[in-house]
Amino acid sequence: MKPMAILTLAASVLFAGLSIAQAETIRLCTGSETGNYYAAGKKIREMAGSSVTVEIVATQGTIDNMRRTLDLPKSDEASCDAFIGQPDGPAYRAATNRGSVATLRPVTTLHREYLHGLCNKESGVDDIGDLESNPAKYSIAIGQEGSGAWLIWQNFIREDEDYKEVPTTPEDGILALTAVSTGQTTCMLVPAGLGNGTVGEADQTFGDTIALVGANDKDFDDATDISGKALYEYAKIPGAAYPKSFNYWNDVKTISWMATVYLNTEKVSRADQAAFAMAASRAAPAIKASFGK
Repeated sequence: MKPMAILTLAASVLFAGLSIAQAETIRLCTGSETGNYYAAGKKIREMAGSSVTVEIVATQGTIDNMRRTLDLPKSDEASCDAFIGQPDGPAYRAATNRGSVATLRPVTTLHREYLHGLCNKESGVDDIGDLESNPAKYSIAIGQEGSGAWLIWQNFIREDEDYKEVPTTPEDGILALTAVSTGQTTCMLVPAGLGNGTVGEADQTFGDTIALVGANDKDFDDATDISGKALYEYAKIPGAAYPKSFNYWNDVKTISWMATVYLNTEKVSRADQAAFAMAASRAAPAIKASFGK
């Protein structure tokens, strides 16, 4: 083969390789297509533009996101390279297997989320922390295993084993609301940003039987994230966010956290990590404006 032909062939191979590298897509796990995480993912994709290709993946939430991002190989069509989730997800996983989150990099924080407690008014429960005082009397709905509420409850138990004695149910949404309203279940947990649909429905429809309460057990102060920083902070849910029944004179104090974007550094090249981190950081202000700072 002539030298010029060899050079032409080599250049073709090189350009083909570059084209393949540029075509690499970052799959971003979010949550339900109707939820805030999915909407936030779309804003990140929009901000990424042509700097990096971002594909939004609807999932079942933080636990599912970690499984897809950390446990599945990149070749698996169900896998993800990054995800949006509650910071107590990686903390829960690290508590049992620290090495399993070694490749997980927090990229940026997004909107603020709150733990909304919804309790039957006749139960006398004014705070989720009251439940441990009489587990034979009280119960709580925490959703299906792997849900955000379930995840928070596991971290509560890790910080104070008394919560383990409180009976739980796997209900959520309208079924949990009706159970709390009729007294079948004492309370339910809804971890979410402001304006959540389930809490909004409770405010609009069940205000005569359900109260919005916080979670303020001081044991929660001990929980830390994968960086060793405080996992939760205390913040007030503005009453104006749920104006019909929950618009109290005093806002409801509860634990709070920032939804966070994470990236598996083993699945994404350094160049694409930088491009994705920039896109997520630039999208954060708009996401906070939509779902709460």
